[in-house]
Amino acid sequence: MKKVLLTVTTVLALAGNASAWETISGQNCGVSEQKMVAVHDSESLAQLWAKTYQGAPQALEIPAVDFTKETVVAVFLGEKPTPGYSVDLSLQQDPMNPSRLYVLYKELAPKTNAFRPQVVSRPFVIRKIPKAYKQVIFEVNQTVQVVPSAFVPEKSDRMAGIIFKIQQAADQGF
Repeated sequence: MKKVLLTVTTVLALAGNASAWETISGQNCGVSEQKMVAVHDSESLAQLWAKTYQGAPQALEIPAVDFTKETVVAVFLGEKPTPGYSVDLSLQQDPMNPSRLYVLYKELAPKTNAFRPQVVSRPFVIRKIPKAYKQVIFEVNQTVQVVPSAFVPEKSDRMAGIIFKIQQAADQGF
């Protein structure tokens, strides 16, 4: 029964997200522990996909990813006692290092007054991101912060140039 429910939920989750493959999410997968992953090549994606859809009766097609332009990030929440849990995922570029991306995620619990059957769920989200980031950092229970205009890279580079010129002038005794 558990495998049937896992399979049906998996197929429905994939079918619901297949047309817009930017994000794939679901209530059940084969990953039973909490895990965060950044995938940079097709071999690693195949391994992730096999683990995610382990136990499905038919092999589900691996989604297309152009690894010359894209990377895949995945967050698995592990086993939960009931359905209704989900992952809220946000992305934020580091304002001081444009090659670093923060993947901010939160566990969203089901509403307390909703009927919840006692069935184990394993919520997850898989998302494509631009390959522009050399470093991907996962952080739990964080929210996206608005970056002050003083820290926009162009302005901070210009400010660094001005500070350098002032330091040069001070060193020369002006």
